[in-house]
Amino acid sequence: MRLRITRRVRSRAARPVSALLAVVLGLAGLTVAAAPTATAESAVDGPITRAEILSRAEFWVDQNVPYDMGGKHPDPQGKFYRTDCSGFVSMALHLSWSPNTVSLPDFLDPIGWEDLRPGDVVGTLGAGTGGDAGHVVLFTGWANAGHTRFSTMEEMGGAGAVRYERPINYTTSGGQFTAKPYRYKKVIDAAPSVGAFPAESGRVVSARSADGRLEVFAAGADGVHHAWQTQVNGGWSHWEFAGGPRGAELAIAPNADGRLELLAINGDIFQHMYQTGPSGGWSGWSDFGGGGRDIAAGANADGRIEVFASGPVGVFHRYQTAVNGGWSGWEPTGGGPAFARLEMEKARDGRLEVFALNGDVFEHQYQTGVNGGWSAWENFGGGGHDLTVDHNADGRVEVFASGPVGVFHRYQTNPTSWSGWERTGGPANAQLTSERTADGRVEVFAINGEVAQHAWQTGINAPYSDWADFGAGGAEITAATNADGRLEVFATSGAGVFHRWQNGFATWSDWFWVSGTAGPAVQ
Repeated sequence: MRLRITRRVRSRAARPVSALLAVVLGLAGLTVAAAPTATAESAVDGPITRAEILSRAEFWVDQNVPYDMGGKHPDPQGKFYRTDCSGFVSMALHLSWSPNTVSLPDFLDPIGWEDLRPGDVVGTLGAGTGGDAGHVVLFTGWANAGHTRFSTMEEMGGAGAVRYERPINYTTSGGQFTAKPYRYKKVIDAAPSVGAFPAESGRVVSARSADGRLEVFAAGADGVHHAWQTQVNGGWSHWEFAGGPRGAELAIAPNADGRLELLAINGDIFQHMYQTGPSGGWSGWSDFGGGGRDIAAGANADGRIEVFASGPVGVFHRYQTAVNGGWSGWEPTGGGPAFARLEMEKARDGRLEVFALNGDVFEHQYQTGVNGGWSAWENFGGGGHDLTVDHNADGRVEVFASGPVGVFHRYQTNPTSWSGWERTGGPANAQLTSERTADGRVEVFAINGEVAQHAWQTGINAPYSDWADFGAGGAEITAATNADGRLEVFATSGAGVFHRWQNGFATWSDWFWVSGTAGPAVQ
């Protein structure tokens, strides 16, 4: 696979949604719905999640609100804030007023540069920084691997509310003041824990070990091959042969104690292996059942892993009977499409949801309670080629499916309702994967035998960009997230396994073999 580099320029403009074509995926009769706008989950001056901070900031950035120290502009709920740098940050934090750079530190705690997370604050603040002497921005992620530059959302003189990139320790007032990192005193660092979200399944899969290093597995004709990062966010080992089923479909999921579990199925056999300790070595392969078509795995809110497998008579599942413990037997799920492609996602409250697609039908089922039993299978659309499932920053699930004329998607409009199917363009009959960027936007990747492309949300919880070139064609694709938030994408062909990664949060490396070794041919 000869893959070429592309550099991405993000567009704030949402792509118009074209009329749904009845011939695609059999989705006739479903309506197109508009994507939701930002909503307030926090009270004024109350605790606020990082996702909401970023969403509120994006509201002004999407409008490119002009910079004016004497002006005001409403937040998503109509409350007005001053349209300068500190007013922008005050609006994002949902404060009751717009303090300036002198008084804003009253609402913040100093932190270290390496402690920064999306939604934190960087600025020249405190005594003497009033007027043009100080400047404050919202941190959205690191812009390079060395953590010497970072990406922002900010209100900037002459440019308005924009995304920008700055060096650490930037100065203002002729070098009199040096920027420092801060954290809002009332930020909620995480939503109530629902456990890890499921990783993409397929013939190449990747997930982070407990120490933050990515591990990747690829299923060749001779069995499963394995490589891993030798340091967090860093370089890679050579590929090692791990044995297991030949030509398998793979799934990977974390145990509650952090140990990863790898599952592999082909038409004759189902096996699994697991890390013997968090971030440690791997066990040998053990029998997990008979052969089948595809698998998906994910962790319940309580940490127990659930596994689904499709075959000629529908979908079956089994689950851990105790955290980090033993397994139930295989149980029927009440049907499901035969020989389906499977993916799993987790709702905001921690309930798992499984999606199953074959060439004729698309169905889904979901847990009726957290860690609980399952609903009956429900129709989700017509048949297609492949699917990927992810979640918005606000927890709403997004589903993409490919077919003969491109990629379609639908999304939750609230926790119990779905939009209609919307056409997005993209490659025909593509393999799909998706992952969330450091600031919570979903990014989707598609590959077929001719081309690789990607599309991304133009804002948090927002519509998507046009599809952009991501390289030449291949066979399989998966995306994972480094510990520092940068995405890493793996794609396969008859020449082996390639990867490319975000250099910062707006540009990508070229395609390379993993650690200079080809790995297995996966076609």
